[in-house]
Amino acid sequence: MLKRYLVTSILVGAIFLTGCEKNDKAASTLSTSVDEQIITAESVRAPVPLVLTLAQKEYYYKEYSAIVNKLNEEYGTGFKLDPITSFSANYWLELKDFEDMLKGRIDTSYVVVDNKEVFSPVKVPKFVELHMGAHRTMIRVDGSFDTQLSMDIPGGRQLFSVMHSLSSTIEQGKGYWTQTGYDPSIKDQGSAYNIAIGGYYSYNGVSSPHIIEIEYYCNIHGGIT
Repeated sequence: MLKRYLVTSILVGAIFLTGCEKNDKAASTLSTSVDEQIITAESVRAPVPLVLTLAQKEYYYKEYSAIVNKLNEEYGTGFKLDPITSFSANYWLELKDFEDMLKGRIDTSYVVVDNKEVFSPVKVPKFVELHMGAHRTMIRVDGSFDTQLSMDIPGGRQLFSVMHSLSSTIEQGKGYWTQTGYDPSIKDQGSAYNIAIGGYYSYNGVSSPHIIEIEYYCNIHGGIT
């Protein structure tokens, strides 16, 4: 009972969770096709980083902050400028290039890759493709569970009994991913877990909030996909 999720608008606001709490303000919408999100690398001009003095960096950082605020107000996005001390040399772009880079991140989608293998409940990986304009980032999610035999179902079968933990990190691609929490919900009489994962994706000095939904399924023998 694996599902594929597509989200075509950047999520308005982050969820800050510890364990099972989430921010109700976060929202998402569904897309119709992954192919519609694909943009070839050849069609995107790579901006040239600037070489700036300290004073120039402070000026550009102030202007970047104004651009972030403008786009957040205009599009309802949740962009957040990272601290200037975390800026790498290649983060410093012309103001138009910086704004264009952010506009390319407004329409965002993700795809949960179907598991082709069955795993032990101790550690079950899932992979999520985060699409932001021309960028593709693969996020790996690892869940840990216990299952138990239930005789309430004719013939008996294994069902989820508890979820121990869930973590996520970037497996492939540019940028940084910081998980802020997750909200699990058991369903289908214990044969499935639906989990909303909140986090921030940081790229080129700007972080954006995201909520990703995944589902784990337990088969009759206790194998997890």
